[in-house]
Amino acid sequence: MTNKQIQAIGNFLTYYRTDLHYIKSFQDFKTGLLSAEKYTSKVSGSFYSFLIEFKVVRNFPKGTIDRLLTETILWVKGDTANDVDMFSYYLKERGVTNGVMASLASKILFLNNPSVIIPMDQLARNALNQKQNDYGIYLKNLSEFKARNETVIKYCLDYTKPLTVVVEQEFNSLQNLDRISRNRMIDKLLWTEGSRI
Repeated sequence: MTNKQIQAIGNFLTYYRTDLHYIKSFQDFKTGLLSAEKYTSKVSGSFYSFLIEFKVVRNFPKGTIDRLLTETILWVKGDTANDVDMFSYYLKERGVTNGVMASLASKILFLNNPSVIIPMDQLARNALNQKQNDYGIYLKNLSEFKARNETVIKYCLDYTKPLTVVVEQEFNSLQNLDRISRNRMIDKLLWTEGSRI
C-alpha cells in the first residue's frame, strides 16, 4: 500500500458517514420526510451545511438557497436528472448561479444519485490532468482512471469493508450502498492524487 492510498483511505473513512448523512437527508427531503425549512437551515446534514462543506456556497447569490433547492427538485424529477452539464447551464439560465457551475451541479446531483455521479472539483480535475470545467469530459477521463486503478480501488474497498459495514447499518434505507462506497472511494483517490502533496 502506498502513502497516497493510505491517505485516500483515511479521507474516505473520515467523510463516509457524513456523506451518507447528506445523501439520506436529501432523499428524505425529496420524499417528504424532511421539511424544506429544516433542510435549508444550518443544521447537521442539511442542504445548506452540505453546500458549505463541499465548498460551493459561493457559487450562488446569498439568500437564494430556497430557490436553488426548488430548481434542483424540479430538475431531478425530469428525464435528464443525471446530466450534470445540462443542469449547470439550466441553473445559470434560471439566474440561480453566478455563471456555469459544473462543480456545484455535480455535487448537488451526487446527492440525488450517488451510485452514479461522482462529484467533479478542482482536485479531481488535477488528478485527471483536466483543464476544462466540463462534466462530459470528466466522465471520459474518470472512466480511464477507474480502468487504470481497478486493482487499487478494490484493494482499498476490501481493506475498509469491516468498518464501512458498521457505518452503513445506520443508513440501511439507502439503496446501492456498495456502489456508493465505491464511488466515494474513487472520489477520495482522486482527491489525494489531485492534491499533489
